[in-house]
Amino acid sequence: MGEGGAQIVWRRLDHPGHDACRLWSEGSLWRIEGMAVWLDPEGPAQIAYEVSAGEDWITRSARIMGRAGKRALSLSIHRDGMGNWRVNGEALPEVTGLADIDLGFTPATNTLPIRRLRGARQASADLASAWLDPGDWQVKPLPQHYEDRGEGRWSYRSPGHGFETEMTIDGDGLVTDYPSLWVKEG
Repeated sequence: MGEGGAQIVWRRLDHPGHDACRLWSEGSLWRIEGMAVWLDPEGPAQIAYEVSAGEDWITRSARIMGRAGKRALSLSIHRDGMGNWRVNGEALPEVTGLADIDLGFTPATNTLPIRRLRGARQASADLASAWLDPGDWQVKPLPQHYEDRGEGRWSYRSPGHGFETEMTIDGDGLVTDYPSLWVKEG
């Protein structure tokens, strides 16, 4: 990862839109920040996001601000060392113990479990994330399966939604091709 971290711009494939993202380390934390803009069925959306993770790639916090159609969003999400999650101070017991945040409107947060699995030299895992569902903007558990297929390819499955794809990942763990949803620009 070069000076200032890794940067990427994605083009959204299911709706007109883009996401500009930066990944970098700051002391013992990893940071992901970006801005996603797209034409949502509810109207224009623009959402800024910031995610912090420890050296272990476990989420510590996320901040989401912006609008999706007429809905204003301002979410402060925190995960403590015991695995307890809070959104704007409200406890979320249904996601207790989960390691990752999955911001459903960007591919940026796929980096968290992929980097953790790569670091542990673990080729596959069934896990669940605290998923910010862009359908209702609520945080809920999302069972997922990741499997390293080699040469920068990762199989991803969301069994509860009947969704499966094979993503391409760059050396920094950022998605470069997420079929039917996102592709790296340029």
